Amino acid sequence: MRIVGGRPDGSIEILDGFRAAGRNGHELVALGIDDLLPLPEEATLTHLPGRHPVAVASDGSAVETGDEWLAVAAVLPVGHLRTLLPATVRAPGAHRLPLFGYTAVVEHDGDLMCAALRTDSFAWWEPARYGRSDLPAAVEAARRALPGNRLVDHLAHCALANRCYTAQNTFHRRYEGALPASPACNADCLGCISLQSDGAVPAPQERMRFAPTADELVSLADWHLGGVEAAMVSFGQGCEGEALTRDDALVEATRRIRVMHPEATIHVNSNGSKPHILERLIEAGLNSVRISAISFHDAVFRPYYRPVGYDLDDVVACGRLMHESGGRVCLNLLTFPGVTDVTSEIDATVTACRAMAVDQVQWRSLNVDHDWLLDVLPPLPSGVGMRVAHERLRDRLPGVEHGNFTRPVGALV
Repeated sequence: MRIVGGRPDGSIEILDGFRAAGRNGHELVALGIDDLLPLPEEATLTHLPGRHPVAVASDGSAVETGDEWLAVAAVLPVGHLRTLLPATVRAPGAHRLPLFGYTAVVEHDGDLMCAALRTDSFAWWEPARYGRSDLPAAVEAARRALPGNRLVDHLAHCALANRCYTAQNTFHRRYEGALPASPACNADCLGCISLQSDGAVPAPQERMRFAPTADELVSLADWHLGGVEAAMVSFGQGCEGEALTRDDALVEATRRIRVMHPEATIHVNSNGSKPHILERLIEAGLNSVRISAISFHDAVFRPYYRPVGYDLDDVVACGRLMHESGGRVCLNLLTFPGVTDVTSEIDATVTACRAMAVDQVQWRSLNVDHDWLLDVLPPLPSGVGMRVAHERLRDRLPGVEHGNFTRPVGALV
C-alpha cells in the first residue's frame, strides 16, 4: 500500500517508502487489502488544503511525509460507506474543510483503492441514470404545467446546478419526488448542507428562502405522481430546514395528496423533533419516515445537532408513532469512523432501533471536516472499526434491512 500525495497544482503522486494508513477517529490504522475496495468510477479525488498525509511506522506511531505534500482523499458515490478517514495532520491555522465525506485513499498494485463498503445498489439511484440530456426539457415541461409554482424554480436550481438526484427525479416524474417545505430549522447541525450559521465554511447548497403553500406542495406532488414510474413524494430535503416545523401546511398537503393518490408513499425526512406533529401527519396519510441521528447518547447527539426544544426521547417517540400506525420507519444513521463503531454507540443504536421497530437502517457517511467534528465531540473509547460495526448491527437486528436509500412502502428491493 502506498500513499497518494497531492501537489498544490492539483496533481497527485504516489509516495514510495511509507506505509499507508487511515484513521479511525484519532487512531491511526495501518491499511491492509481487506480494508479496501477499488476506487469506484464515480468517486471524486480531492486535495485537502492545510492537511498533510501521514504514514504509520511498524510500532503504530505516526510518520509525517513532509509539508510539501497535501493529503488526498476520496469522496464516494451513493451506495458506498466510508470505513476509515484519511490519515492526515492539520497544519496550524488551516481553514475548515468543505462538507464532504472524506475517505482514505491509497495505491495498491497500480490501482487506486479506498477504505469503503458497498452497502446498496438500488437501481433508482445508479449515477448513470442522472444528468441526462433531456433534463432541461423536463424542467421546462414542469414550468409549463405548473405556472407560478415557486417550487419548480427552486428545484430547477437543485436539479441543474446542484445535480440533486431527487430533484432530477421530480422533473423526470419517476421514483421519488422532492417536496421541500421549510426554510426554518430547530437544530444547528455541524454538517448542515444548506446553512452554516458561523460562515466558516460554505454550505454546499442554498437553503430555500420561502415557505411553500399547501397548494404548491399538492400541485407539484400530483404532477410528479402522474408519471408512469413515480411512486413516492418526500418532505424534508437537503435544501431546507426541518419539515416538521411546517405543521399546518404539511398536514393539509398530505391529506389532499393521499386522497388524490391513495397508493403512493408519502414520506418525510426528519430530525425526529416533533412527535405531536408527526402524529397529525400520520393521521392525514403519511406512511413513511426517515429519522436522522448521529448517536443515541446525548453527549454525542447534542454537540453535533445543537437542537432547540427537543431531545432523544422525541426522536425515538417519532419512530414508535410511525411503527404503531403501520408505516415504514427508516433510521438515517450518520456514520463517522471512531464514533459509530464504539461499542457503547453500537449498543445504543441497537436499543433505539428496537424501540422504534426500525424497518431499515440507512448507512450515511457524515459530510463534515473530520478534525472539526472530533474537536467538538467528547473523547470516546477506541472503536471496533466500521466494518465490524456494520456486521454487528446486521447480526443484532434480524429482519431489518440495511442500505442507503429509502424504498417505497412495500418494496423489498
